[in-house]
Amino acid sequence: MKRKKDRILYTDAPDTLNFLQFVHNYAKQDAHVFPSIPNNPWEVQEPKLLKPMLKQLWNETLLSPNPSIHMKNHKKDFQALFKDDESFTSCLETFQSWWGNMAGQMAVERFIGDQEQTSLYTFFLLTDKDELTIHLTYDNEILDKPSVEGRIVLTLRETFIQKEMLQTVRARLK
Repeated sequence: MKRKKDRILYTDAPDTLNFLQFVHNYAKQDAHVFPSIPNNPWEVQEPKLLKPMLKQLWNETLLSPNPSIHMKNHKKDFQALFKDDESFTSCLETFQSWWGNMAGQMAVERFIGDQEQTSLYTFFLLTDKDELTIHLTYDNEILDKPSVEGRIVLTLRETFIQKEMLQTVRARLK
């Protein structure tokens, strides 16, 4: 008898995609987005260079087998977002100090409660997918592709209303 393949739904909040949003938001210098850091301590590339670099890294990261390892393996690509190594190191350390504690990654990953997880899993079982990964990001702006084969990105805001969340997932799976 042939065993049926297991179907897997995986949700995570990869540090790489969230770091790219962190850098993007910092570059905006908008007091109404996180992070809003006074005195602009980091030198990021000019907007005309930064925006395409962020998009490219976003798409490469989304396509990589393990997005969180992608930054470690492509550190020079992420460093290129900044004008100097000191700015990159300082920004990364600041991000990691936030992301690595209860207010960062853990909060984002736990933002989707049991009811939303159950709804996502039930929806997933109704698809023809054997495997699906949902990457969660803390900010409301997706920097480029919202999905690739077998992976989608959801912002926290897109998870607020269950019905809308499922509609977004359905649209991104097409």
